[in-house]
Amino acid sequence: MKSLISLLSAGLLLISTQLFASPLIIEDLYIRATPPNSKNSAAFMVLKNAHKKEVKLIAAGSDIADRVELHRHIMDNGLMKMRQVKEIIIKAESSIALQPGGYHVMFLNLKQPLKEGESVTLSLSFDNGQQLIFDAPIKKIKIHK
Repeated sequence: MKSLISLLSAGLLLISTQLFASPLIIEDLYIRATPPNSKNSAAFMVLKNAHKKEVKLIAAGSDIADRVELHRHIMDNGLMKMRQVKEIIIKAESSIALQPGGYHVMFLNLKQPLKEGESVTLSLSFDNGQQLIFDAPIKKIKIHK
């Protein structure tokens, strides 16, 4: 009887894992460490979408700052400027890099300095209703080429 219950439990666990496995994968996540007196920072990562249709990142949240926004850098009259965006589209069966000089999650008016080696909680919300929550490591900025 115990082996039957164990077998049924294992089967249910496998089914639930397959049903609830996220088709959204987050890789290389980190939040930029801040120099003294800096009031802003950013999170960078690669968002991978295994869905057969596009998914939109529509919000991010954390208690480390007064405001958390989705941003991107644009070239405007020869000057690089940062602008808030309402969403970041991850195309079907594709990925997008959130990196310095491009899309990123922006933390405005930090409540304390962000020190390398520590981690903070970051939530990401998508238009399909999915929310992912991570312990994001704080690191020195990486330059992507």
